[in-house]
Amino acid sequence: RLWIPVVSSPMDTVTEFDMATAMALHGGIGVVHRNMPVDNQVEIVKRVKEHPVVRLRPIYAEPIEPCSRVIDAMVSEGIREIPIVDGLGRVVGYAKLYRLREVCVSGTEPVEKVVESGMVVDVGGVEGARKAILRGEADAIAVVSRDGVYLGTLVLRDAIEETQPATDSDGRLLVAAAISPFDIDRAKKLDRYVDALVSDVAHFHNRNVLEAAKRLVKEVSKDFVAGNIGTYEAAIDTLSTVERVDGLRVGIGGGSICTTADVGGVYAPTLWAVASVRDALEELGVRIPIVADGGIRTSGDAVKALAAGASSVMLGYLLAGTDEASAPLIAIGDTLYKPYRGMASRGAMARRYAVDRYARTVKRVAEGVEGLVPYRGPVSRILKEFVEGIKAGLGYAGA
Repeated sequence: RLWIPVVSSPMDTVTEFDMATAMALHGGIGVVHRNMPVDNQVEIVKRVKEHPVVRLRPIYAEPIEPCSRVIDAMVSEGIREIPIVDGLGRVVGYAKLYRLREVCVSGTEPVEKVVESGMVVDVGGVEGARKAILRGEADAIAVVSRDGVYLGTLVLRDAIEETQPATDSDGRLLVAAAISPFDIDRAKKLDRYVDALVSDVAHFHNRNVLEAAKRLVKEVSKDFVAGNIGTYEAAIDTLSTVERVDGLRVGIGGGSICTTADVGGVYAPTLWAVASVRDALEELGVRIPIVADGGIRTSGDAVKALAAGASSVMLGYLLAGTDEASAPLIAIGDTLYKPYRGMASRGAMARRYAVDRYARTVKRVAEGVEGLVPYRGPVSRILKEFVEGIKAGLGYAGA
């Protein structure tokens, strides 16, 4: 169960740890991409499940940093104290702004000269730390893992933020992972930690894929989202072949950087695909969620997809330029950008970890492009505006 109808796409320039965590903290869910070694994907989803149900920021200083640089960082963040973290990831204390200004004469003195004690909490004590910040007792508190390793810093702007995180029955953040129906070993390793396994094939309505998925669902216990499909017939055949389907990922070739329609002449526009698949579900009397995937560029597009029968929308392009997107920030002149590429682009295929879909040995022609998207700042801003737009659309419709 999500609190906002938004899912981040399993693209290697969009969803890794930061995006998956942010999505769950805002009530949605992230699907961690699979264009990486399985151990890396497992480690990311484990970290999301271990993350406190509040946003943390990597705001800290190392003991040997010059105090002038630390002062600048604190002023920029608007905080009066900052955690000091050593090379082993242990919090050794705090530096106070007023003490740094007293001691920092030349500006090159190491910050370790003014380290003093302060509040440090593990993941179970985050709520107490949040209340301490709201009471004004501190404005930056370090949070560590159960074994004492620094995870991040809770600051005032996050302590006061009112969001409803998407959590499991144990109160941990929700996270999903992309898989291939053919890769049972990867799916079984991920199944121990994730809340949903999301099929990540361009064309699910294929006899070999359907048979592979039929075998897969018998080996895993978490929700299985089948896809991508784009037609009424695909929904009928999927549900009649695969014993357990917990959701459907719907839309083919509609993404902003997808060229499948041009290269292969195949296209199932998302709105039409959602309506067709929903017709099939209605006829079968089956109630499972539809994830509308591809071409969602505005909150108005999301409203239409929801009206046609989707339960949530999958976003790639809209999230790609944010701080949390898993791509480096690039400056061209005075303008900032982030790379964004289709998962069937030449760059994604060159990475070739998921051999059934992205490697050149399997797919010898690119069906996606690569480019840059404007930097958009924190994903929280994008999600808030997007959700408010959906609320407005539902209000106009009297829904």
